[in-house]
Amino acid sequence: MKRLVLVFVIFLVGIISVDAQIETCDCKADLDFIVAKLKKMPSYRKQIKEQKKEQFENLYIELSSKLIDPIGIDACYKILLQQMTMVNDVHAALKVNTEFLNKVDSMDNAKLKIYKESNFFKNHPKRNKDITLLKKELSHKPQTNIEGIYLYGKSEKIGFYYTENKKDLIGVVLETDLKHWAIGEIRCYLKQTSDGKYDIYLYNTTTKTPDYLKSLTFENGRIGSYKKEGNVFNNELSLDNVEVATFKQINANTQYLYFATFSNSKRKELKAFITNTIGKLTADNIIVDLRGNGGGNNKYSDPFVKALKHKNTYVLTNSFTASNGEQFTLKLLKNKKATHLGQITRGAIAYGMNYGYSYNTPTGNFRITPTDMNFHRYIEYEGIGITPEIRLDFSRDWLEQTLEIIKRDFQ
Repeated sequence: MKRLVLVFVIFLVGIISVDAQIETCDCKADLDFIVAKLKKMPSYRKQIKEQKKEQFENLYIELSSKLIDPIGIDACYKILLQQMTMVNDVHAALKVNTEFLNKVDSMDNAKLKIYKESNFFKNHPKRNKDITLLKKELSHKPQTNIEGIYLYGKSEKIGFYYTENKKDLIGVVLETDLKHWAIGEIRCYLKQTSDGKYDIYLYNTTTKTPDYLKSLTFENGRIGSYKKEGNVFNNELSLDNVEVATFKQINANTQYLYFATFSNSKRKELKAFITNTIGKLTADNIIVDLRGNGGGNNKYSDPFVKALKHKNTYVLTNSFTASNGEQFTLKLLKNKKATHLGQITRGAIAYGMNYGYSYNTPTGNFRITPTDMNFHRYIEYEGIGITPEIRLDFSRDWLEQTLEIIKRDFQ
């Protein structure tokens, strides 16, 4: 953990110098505010002890010494993230309130012209080396390599290439139809945190506001919303299903459950689903599909733990299965008849937000959402995820593969 913390700090320090700043921020006041909020989190109290506490305090002193004068918002954000990432807590979030480019303005030619003449546009970090040559080099990278050319929506191609350490990466705009972006501009920085997992410092496609996303998985040519050019397989994604939860009778011996979420915002639908479904789980084999389930309240998932206790349960997850979706997975896997299939989960499991309160920093430039729930018993999976017993083929339908495995198990 000590080495991981130091790597995070080096990574964030390394990208501070790449962009000049316009609007300034009293970053010291914001740093003090954020540290106070961090110290109240269960994750801080569980992790930041003894040597780690000394490292946390030393980093605070070091960062504070650099903040005598106001600095730019982007640079301040990176400094604040250095302190935030001392605590391994994927749920805890720090966002930028200030829009670097208004969404409406990005669609207005006259305002776009003004923006392109501004220092915000001129000083956005760029790759100074030959983009044509880079594009050619990246076009030859294999699909299994994270380096390569990625599609972002229908209007852009982003090139991911290694930094000098051959672990972290930079994403640069290779092609774009968006008028407020230019070829050669940096879209994101990727920091490897574990095997196949990355934290990403990125600039919003519409507003160019910086953001930070934790514990994203690279697999099947996908990381977050970026998909490798030429990779058309998407079987790891959740179903195109508008329902919160689904129950199906597949055959006489197998039933299927799909949970899109366990969110309190869907409490009415989830309560009705529990009432209408629990008594129908009569088959020997139950497939529980948690692809894309970002979590929620365990009172909507726990009833199914009990109901499936003695069933042959097949749990499907992907890299977007998170929080209570992951906790539900582990609870189901306590059953010796349960099998975990699919893809490694997100790794946002050991802490959570009961109330989800967010707080603006003193400058108003940032908003912190600290965690207030303690599931530290799952710390071994935080930022890493739960690895399935059986990894499924991305080129074939996952439900079909699961049915084949069930048939094989009971021949």
